Amino acid sequence: MNTLILTKREAVETYGSEDCKKHFEKYRKFTNKDLEKSLINEMRRYYYSVEVVKPEKGRGYVYKLSGKKDGVTAKEDGRINNGAWSIPYTKNMDIMVVSVLEQGIMEETAQPLSKWAVNFGLITPNMYELLQSRYNELMRSQHLQDLKANNIIFEGEDRILDDFTYMVKEINNQLAGTLNRMQRADIIEYYPVYKGHVIETGETITLNENTVKQILTLKRNLMEKHDVNDWYISLYKNAPKTKVYYQEWNTGLAQVTDEKSEVLGLDYYYRVYAIILKARKKKVIKYLEKYNKDVIERFRQNEELFLNDNESNYHRERHDYVLREAQEEENKFLGKKTITYTLDKSLQEVYGTETISKTVYNERDNFTFDEGYYALYFEKLYAERINKLQEYYGYKFK
Repeated sequence: MNTLILTKREAVETYGSEDCKKHFEKYRKFTNKDLEKSLINEMRRYYYSVEVVKPEKGRGYVYKLSGKKDGVTAKEDGRINNGAWSIPYTKNMDIMVVSVLEQGIMEETAQPLSKWAVNFGLITPNMYELLQSRYNELMRSQHLQDLKANNIIFEGEDRILDDFTYMVKEINNQLAGTLNRMQRADIIEYYPVYKGHVIETGETITLNENTVKQILTLKRNLMEKHDVNDWYISLYKNAPKTKVYYQEWNTGLAQVTDEKSEVLGLDYYYRVYAIILKARKKKVIKYLEKYNKDVIERFRQNEELFLNDNESNYHRERHDYVLREAQEEENKFLGKKTITYTLDKSLQEVYGTETISKTVYNERDNFTFDEGYYALYFEKLYAERINKLQEYYGYKFK
């Protein structure tokens, strides 16, 4: 019986709900056992056996999947969406994607998720450029210059652009969930294709499975070694741990080999996603029948009005969601925190307990770095700045 070994991170990326992905991104592990249980149940819809086992090498636990099913098993409670609607606008996102597929106006069959997001109308071209600026310091500097010229942000507040960019990047994960649902509905085939850039020749090549495995293993091992994750290195670019991680990452990536065990000399790699249409007619109806039966009648009564309203609702819901997330982040930073200390033996006898807890608040004097950025929190301007960034880069309501 064929088996597949997935790390917890890989399982979350492939099978996790949005809540699961956000939780794992934040904590780098499961602190909520119900979320891990839901993840395992989701994988069991695809495989007859899912076990939590110790890996042959490394720390922690991995998932051992065996006996892939011919079809996806329905959820025990009859739901199909794997928590998709925990973020309201993802339902609208699905319909936008499937309506574009219905029209058959896709220009490419394989491209990055962020580019697909533009094609499907989920993000604006300006947002796409912002995502690209993560890899190009000159582009990022130009964005910062434009934002300051338009009084969107001010000197010393550069870091909030990274926060907003990360929020835009969330749509990529949500789009991946949408495409998975399209695949389950038998509307598309959807799979990743890995590309690599060769330093010496400047050419872009398609990477074979073994090379991809080397790269993912390198990334996983280095992140464990330096105790970082994608979220950390994205937001803390100048942190010592991030710099050391990238130094070792660049060295290791340049040494990965092809199927002939020859060193490729890569300086970066990326994933594009191929989408191949399967259902030829009535894709929207086929999707709605499986995932969103409540709106079928509205769709049939006036298809154009339904799709226009759906698109407007998506952008409004997304706008409101970003603002809520920013306000929650601001409130969390300013809110009280409980720190638990473990007492030494002598103090345990005095206090009659092994631990003692203390309530604290973030104090401005403790934030002597990125002062302009943290001032936004203390002056309760963080959510306001995110709002201005969303309005600057986002969909312009008519």
